[in-house]
Amino acid sequence: MNEALQSSKTSQRREVSTPAPAYRPSVGDDPETTSDLPVVGAPEPDPEARVSRRWLRRAGVTLVVAVLVGAIVVRRDMIADALAEIGGLPIVAVVALAALAIYERWSRADITARLLGPIRTRHGLVVHDVGNAASKGVPMGGALGTALRWSIVRDHAVTPARFSTMLIAYGVATTLITWTLPLVALLADLVGRTMTATDGILVLVLSLGIIGQIGFWYVALGSARVERWSSQVTAGLWSRAARRITALRAHDPAEVVTDVRAELRDHARRPVSLLIRTALAQACGAVILLVALRALGVGAELGLTEFFRVFFIAHLLGTMAPTPGGVGVVEAGMSGALVAAGVAATPALAAVLVYRFLTYVLPIVTGTALYLVWRRNDRTEVAGGPAQGNELAASAG
Repeated sequence: MNEALQSSKTSQRREVSTPAPAYRPSVGDDPETTSDLPVVGAPEPDPEARVSRRWLRRAGVTLVVAVLVGAIVVRRDMIADALAEIGGLPIVAVVALAALAIYERWSRADITARLLGPIRTRHGLVVHDVGNAASKGVPMGGALGTALRWSIVRDHAVTPARFSTMLIAYGVATTLITWTLPLVALLADLVGRTMTATDGILVLVLSLGIIGQIGFWYVALGSARVERWSSQVTAGLWSRAARRITALRAHDPAEVVTDVRAELRDHARRPVSLLIRTALAQACGAVILLVALRALGVGAELGLTEFFRVFFIAHLLGTMAPTPGGVGVVEAGMSGALVAAGVAATPALAAVLVYRFLTYVLPIVTGTALYLVWRRNDRTEVAGGPAQGNELAASAG
């Protein structure tokens, strides 16, 4: 009898001391039946971290506005002259620039639609530009842009795995091309002149950057250890997100990771089409700036290879700027690089302003307009969509 009592007490102590397992939803779970299930084992959201993010966002907005206002005040005469130069653009140049801007937006929408699979290019434009408007128009708006993209694509039966694959593949291709084009332009420019020490350093840095990216993804997609680690990390993040986004409980994060890796391997086996389309989209921006320079009567002092070298290196450096979309940094860097290459300061600034308006400001405006139209029309066609989409978008804030 005493042994039985002792065994019972030991069992009770074990039950009390053993933590409850974390909730692990399966792919077959119904979000309607799992929406009220608790996510056991997930850490509580940190209110202080949320306040810190809001403070950083507001501080970022204030800093960007202060820098822009300061730059405008200091360079107001040059900016006024540059705007006057833009006002004198011939109608043929305006039409050509508009056509190039349309192609640039269409090409990026086409890449997005192809990666997502079951959606059309016009829907890819909404997905891309709405997310672009949030991520480039709002300081630290990357999470908001991702949430808005997902809210749109889920209406078109896109799975979380396919959506994640699109984000990763698009980002990898963009980063790789952003490093490759400056190297190609630099090597082409070196054909007609002698290599300097600076050129040698640039070739080495760019080559190492490209090799490093390829090597990283070769290991990431081929290592079983990396797959196990990424599954564990994803499961933890998924549990935290599922506390606020109940629709995520219908998906198994481990299976999503497996599907994403499989789809990324498929893209890695045939990357040529994706890389070519990405390179054409980025090169279109360079052509926009070149057409603007020629329309303003300058730029002939630059050879084509020298121009593309200056542009792509300045573009790469602009991607590292701390401001949203490199605002302020890209304008100063590109106009300064053009002036250093022999272009007059005022026309150089005018051409850069045209380029940035068509590739930065206009996409934010169109993305915002497309989001408002989508909210009013498309979302109402999907039963239950608005509540789920709003829940996800709110979680990004």
